[in-house]
Amino acid sequence: MKYTIFIDESGEAGIANVRQESKPGASPYFVLGAAVLQPASQIQARKVLYDFKNTIKKSAWKHATDLNHTEKVYLARLLGKLPVRYFAVISNKATLNDYKDTIEADSQKFYNKCLKYLLERIFLYLSKDLSNTEDVTVVLEQRNHDYDAMLRYFQRVKENPIYPQSKSLRLLNPFSITRKAKGEDELLEIADFVSHAVYQLANKTDRNFYIPEFRYFQELSSRFAGNDHCNILGVGLKCIHSLEQLGLDPDISSILKLSKCKPPS
Repeated sequence: MKYTIFIDESGEAGIANVRQESKPGASPYFVLGAAVLQPASQIQARKVLYDFKNTIKKSAWKHATDLNHTEKVYLARLLGKLPVRYFAVISNKATLNDYKDTIEADSQKFYNKCLKYLLERIFLYLSKDLSNTEDVTVVLEQRNHDYDAMLRYFQRVKENPIYPQSKSLRLLNPFSITRKAKGEDELLEIADFVSHAVYQLANKTDRNFYIPEFRYFQELSSRFAGNDHCNILGVGLKCIHSLEQLGLDPDISSILKLSKCKPPS
């Protein structure tokens, strides 16, 4: 089977200076979100996005942050009905500790590591449907990044998988990883929204009165990947390195623990 993985981010990858209450800096959390689509579901997804933009009279939006709350809930409900699978990884930078020192607070290495975690989850989930390296194409949103170094990193991981979970990347062709600018392919807007929905589970600022938003994720949750018991946590949603380390509000943690996906048809 053929799959295309669209990937986008929420928050900044910077880890040298992280924002605190009285100190400016990069976001305290970083999220990568993915939408995994087959050719037929891509056609359906493009139509849903087209109809949504016509309904809200905003044809030019490219980021979830361009939408108001009600529009986001409506879009989440629509995307939660698509025949696709969503994945995300979320990291609380306050827990990086020794790893931050090991990589000398290099934001690009941090991004690559988070991307590896995400692709490991996706390829493990798809493994039974993949037969060769041509079955999957990965599309990233264009960012200021050393892509040559990233591709070399994934080639090393593939050739010498130190961790058992990295063996799932045996059918990843690093050179199938492409990038497109925002607006070049509207399906990146779905990945953007997935990452935004997960980021809002942790986002607490004075602008939102320190109240995280869970509605977007709840509307999407049935289409996240899950295990045989349909549990999302640890399959479609990877917490780096545990749910406890994210330091989420208790009600948000409970939602994640109880979230179930729709079984494969």
